[in-house]
Amino acid sequence: MRGKSAEKGTVLVFVALMLPFLVFFAGMGIDVGRAYLYKSHMQNAADAAALAGVEKAGGLKGRLVRSGEVPLNSNIIQSESSAVADEGANKILAMDKNNIWNTQNSNTHTEMRKIVRTDLKNPIMKNQAATYYYKVVLTDDMPFDFARNFLPADLLPDNWKIYVEAWAMSNVREGGIDLDTQLRAARDAYTAGTFQELEAGLKKPSNFSSKRDYAKAISFTNKGPAYNADGTRTEIHDMDGTASLNNNMKSLFVNFKPDFITSQKMTGDWDLHKIANMTVQEAREYIYALGMQITNWRIVDASGTALEENEGGISLWGRFYEKLVKYFGENVAKQLMYTPITSVINVTNPYPVRELEQLSEDEISYDIRTDEPNKLDPLFIRIESEEYNTGSGSTSWVTNTARDININILADNTPKSTIAGKYYYRPMLFFYDGPVGDNDERGTGRKSRTVTLNLDKDFRGILYAPNSPVCVQGNGHKFQGIIVAERIVDAAGNTIEMPGELNSTTNPDFQLFYTKLGLSEAYYDDFGAIALTVYNDPKQDIVFLTERAKVTI
Repeated sequence: MRGKSAEKGTVLVFVALMLPFLVFFAGMGIDVGRAYLYKSHMQNAADAAALAGVEKAGGLKGRLVRSGEVPLNSNIIQSESSAVADEGANKILAMDKNNIWNTQNSNTHTEMRKIVRTDLKNPIMKNQAATYYYKVVLTDDMPFDFARNFLPADLLPDNWKIYVEAWAMSNVREGGIDLDTQLRAARDAYTAGTFQELEAGLKKPSNFSSKRDYAKAISFTNKGPAYNADGTRTEIHDMDGTASLNNNMKSLFVNFKPDFITSQKMTGDWDLHKIANMTVQEAREYIYALGMQITNWRIVDASGTALEENEGGISLWGRFYEKLVKYFGENVAKQLMYTPITSVINVTNPYPVRELEQLSEDEISYDIRTDEPNKLDPLFIRIESEEYNTGSGSTSWVTNTARDININILADNTPKSTIAGKYYYRPMLFFYDGPVGDNDERGTGRKSRTVTLNLDKDFRGILYAPNSPVCVQGNGHKFQGIIVAERIVDAAGNTIEMPGELNSTTNPDFQLFYTKLGLSEAYYDDFGAIALTVYNDPKQDIVFLTERAKVTI
């Protein structure tokens, strides 16, 4: 009996001696299992963050890749700032409740690589042909919570880290690019943003005394808005495709003359609507307090004769009002001082397709699909946003009040050869961003007034006005191209509703929509200037409201 008791005692002693180790390994097993699950959770987060980041940078759907698929640095691979991608990744990583996964934290590392095509001539394709690779690395301490309850800290391993890594790629040309992105790219690649930018990029010909004179000659620039005897303010620009000075240019610029000079940069949604319900005396005091004065004007009588012109002249608002009273009387003078300017763009003659072989490389555009010279030869036209510019003094600003813009198509640019099938005239691509706010952005702060596209003839072209209400007066004519607008309105400014997508079900609604626009026919065409790859076959669906242009289906 004593022997069996001794054996039991030995087992008990052995178990007692082994118990800490059993607890240790059991705790380690549980913790390692939890760590494995935690690592799986971290890997999922890294994968999702890498995808979100690369899609934010590339603008298209991404896919995960193995690290071995990522090209090493070379002369065609650029290491870029990952800030834009990090912004997308952080929307995923922000789901971590402990706030330890964030691209700004030391336990998170990101990297961006971009492959560029240096052989492409098309500046848009050069940007859009890039392939983005984005890496997200997450590290975290391995949790030993269970074992920590049973064992002293000095028996637990230190600095055991969980490490996960994810690479994702986005090839811009493989997926689809939304219409808004592509048209902004075309606008920036081929046109000057401001008159100052146009002037800076010019080389002065010998027959002009200054670059500014040359810039004014080749752009559409007037001496100033016309204050007309009928109570309207207008600035008229005639685009004549037979004019020898600018009919052979790749792009054109419509320049608005500033109508105000101020001692301070205006903020918020300032504009003429601020004085709409004021008396003349209240408006005089309000504008004087803001340090605003009238500049650049033409006073025109009923016969069209200029009674007074002063390009660059400056006058107090109240004194200018009194000047108009002397010319036209109080009622017309008040109407003129409260009336927004209407900038009128008349296309009086179409622009012939140029002989591309006779032009230098920097004077032509390239087809977005083939990277060859674009035989359609689109004409890019930047309508100036109502800019803020520093004036002659460091504390003065010149600017334009928000304007109505009327684009009158008085010439048919659709004829083509019946034999060769080639068009005789260039499609016209109009770009207008709307007035600039005090933060130097379009579409915020000051709001755009209406852009009206009035067809007196059939027309091929694009109107890109993503921050503006657009009124289309088709007058029974054909339209071939694209219209992007904040919203579509009728002549009274009422919004015209349109279906979200063209399909067999909504086709009758689209027919009604285009009837309201007055178009006899409407066909989608990008003229080789862009490549809408998200929405492959729009056909008649030529109007894209801004939000749908950003996420075209």
